[in-house]
Amino acid sequence: MSRYPAATLTGLGLALSLAASAFFFWAWYDRYLSRDFNELGRFYDAECQCVYTTAGMVWVLPAGAFLLLAVGLLALVVRRTRARKPSAPRAS
Repeated sequence: MSRYPAATLTGLGLALSLAASAFFFWAWYDRYLSRDFNELGRFYDAECQCVYTTAGMVWVLPAGAFLLLAVGLLALVVRRTRARKPSAPRAS
């Protein structure tokens, strides 16, 4: 076990938020960016006979939120790491 349990939890939170962000970015790409919508904002898939609308844009919101959370946690990790480093003695 780590000497710093908060660091372990922060690292786990960072990994989970990056995984969630990647999943939601993939969903956004699959549901919105990969479609060729017409001027009415609809896409008809003849293979599965489904109509997709531009409502797939909403998937970018949780993707961005989890990405911001990951960046915040990464900044926290870097700040804690720098605070724990012993400073080098200054030459006078």
